[in-house]
Amino acid sequence: MAIGLAPRTPLLQMTKPSLSIDSASHLVAAGVLFLYPVLILLLTPMDSFGLTLFALGGIWAIWRQGKEEPATREEKLFYLAMSAFFLAALVTTLLGGIDQEGIKKLNKFLHLLLAIPAYLFLRHTGVNLAALWYGLVAGAMVAAITALVEIAGQPPGFRASGATHPIIFGNLALAMGAMSLAGTGWFRARARWLIVLPIAAAFCGLLASLLSHARGGWVAVPLLTLIFVWYARRFVSPLQRWSAVALLAAVVLASYWIPATGVKNTVDRTITNVAGYLQSDIDDEARGTSIGSRLEMWQAAWRIYRDNPVFGVGWGHYKRNAQSLVDEGERHPSTATWGHPHNQFLSAMANGGTIALIAIVLLFLVPAGLFIRCIKAGNTPNAQRLALAGLLLITAFIAFGLSEAIFERICPVSFFSFYMAALFAAIRTQPDTAQNRSVRRKQHLSTIIIAQDEADRIESCLQSVAGWADEIIVLDSGSSDNTVEIARRYTDQVFETDWPGYGPQKQRALEKARCDWVLSIDADEQVSPELRRDIDRALDASPECVGYRTPWAVVVYGHRLDFGRSARAPLRLFRRKGARFSSDQVHEKVLLPKGKVGKLRGRLLHFTHRDYGHALYKNAHYAWLGAQKRFAGGRKGGGLLLASLRGIWTFILIYIFRLGFLDGRVGFLVAALYSQNSFNKYAGLWTLRRQASLARQSRSNRYLKRQ
Repeated sequence: MAIGLAPRTPLLQMTKPSLSIDSASHLVAAGVLFLYPVLILLLTPMDSFGLTLFALGGIWAIWRQGKEEPATREEKLFYLAMSAFFLAALVTTLLGGIDQEGIKKLNKFLHLLLAIPAYLFLRHTGVNLAALWYGLVAGAMVAAITALVEIAGQPPGFRASGATHPIIFGNLALAMGAMSLAGTGWFRARARWLIVLPIAAAFCGLLASLLSHARGGWVAVPLLTLIFVWYARRFVSPLQRWSAVALLAAVVLASYWIPATGVKNTVDRTITNVAGYLQSDIDDEARGTSIGSRLEMWQAAWRIYRDNPVFGVGWGHYKRNAQSLVDEGERHPSTATWGHPHNQFLSAMANGGTIALIAIVLLFLVPAGLFIRCIKAGNTPNAQRLALAGLLLITAFIAFGLSEAIFERICPVSFFSFYMAALFAAIRTQPDTAQNRSVRRKQHLSTIIIAQDEADRIESCLQSVAGWADEIIVLDSGSSDNTVEIARRYTDQVFETDWPGYGPQKQRALEKARCDWVLSIDADEQVSPELRRDIDRALDASPECVGYRTPWAVVVYGHRLDFGRSARAPLRLFRRKGARFSSDQVHEKVLLPKGKVGKLRGRLLHFTHRDYGHALYKNAHYAWLGAQKRFAGGRKGGGLLLASLRGIWTFILIYIFRLGFLDGRVGFLVAALYSQNSFNKYAGLWTLRRQASLARQSRSNRYLKRQ
């Protein structure tokens, strides 16, 4: 199979933009990135203008350039996260009966989907970091000025001309301020005095949130602080970290004790209302207050979800269902005042059921996981700062969603989608100099390979380690083709043996290794250049681990799989001393002494099937070996019915829960093959047990006849 050694570089192994777009596109992208956070505060039509413009640009770029190379694993996850909530809302609303209010909600959720083509456009043009960081700073400062004008009692003309609701206004100001602070290192790298800008923006965002009395923002502040403390632990001293926390606490306390801010009155009123509500001694008038209404709406949303747990009632029908609870005397009239329950998670549960709840969890947690991985992986400083900004954005919106249906307002959902696309694209287009930096390996490395009839694949395997590994050991178990001849072109340590099984054969190869570290690969695998660099960096003067897992990149039928059973990282690199292979005939394991096991980033390419016929043969062979192993271990298996159920469950597990559907048609085919393998394995166990039972019965009958 003629496929290159290296798969498409993942998100966290940054590359330069892959398409060439004319300079006008670059200027448009930079201009919108800079102006967007300011314009959405001043002009309502601009709420979704920038996002829509980028989305159209992405569609145009794809049409202009034609079909691209396949998406990376991280891109597929991003697409899933940004599309899942809209699709869940669409399905559940159609099932619940669509109406005009439901169409309005779906129109807002559609902005999440637009983040995908917007990302494609920005990935192709590149993200101007100056426009991104300066735009966030400007937006946070404009937000603070507007908030001060409102608090000072000025007429609402400034906001009425297009600025958003004060609470939403305060939330976005806080988010922009926190994201600006993530770029402090970028500003400092250009001039020391420039760090004043992100610090001022963060202070302005905090001020805007406090003075707008946005309770969701108040919840977000401590969460954002924890994220900063976690991130900064590697860059600043404990004294500096906690001094910053103390300064933040001083600002918050000052805003509480200064009467003019009104913060103390809001906090005290909230505490009083919540305490009274929980103690059931609050009167109807208090139930109609802001916090009382929220508690009533939250309870109503929970009741609606409890009655419709799977698909909810469909967006646009919450108010009608809440009104029915009021008519039945179960809730206060304030329950039906709004078309949503002032909590994005409860709103998703009531309107879209568990389906929408899962979708919104994916929307937040999947990108958050990608950003955290980028921070931990030690990418370029710019990539880490951008990932921190993305993590802060998600954290802020999770907090906002606790007191507001944040995605059911056009400005916040556009803002979130716009910056998710911009930050993800900015990270994607940062060059990863660490990946290209050559490192001299300090430890000696043996590569061991077992083979049989692999003449069509072993040469590519050997080429991927030749001249890099200190020694290469090949054990051939009676090949009928020229596997041995090919192997001897690359190493003089080629041995011909019998076949005792996978575990024993690999143990034989291990016993011939002489270096301190061993890399075990199969003849149908190749070490990618990225993995070679990772191994060189890991095997420094004193490696901290006794072994390392190497992520698989399974390639079948010309397609690289990123999910399902392929999204695994087998243990292949380990210290030779104290290590051994298990004696399993199939699915052998590396047994190591106690110690830390790490995980590398580079991919081990696995060309598992030559063609579909080979896949059928290989799966049947492995299934039969698995059945024999279980039979020898005394496993019962449960019969043919359970074998069928296991096959069905294997397909659901791989294709749905392990996201095999993101690998397209090949992902479906592979999930079906694994399902068939699971059935065959337990069906084979059933036949072995049945044969053993019949044999015992035959012996018993012969014994009785002799008696």
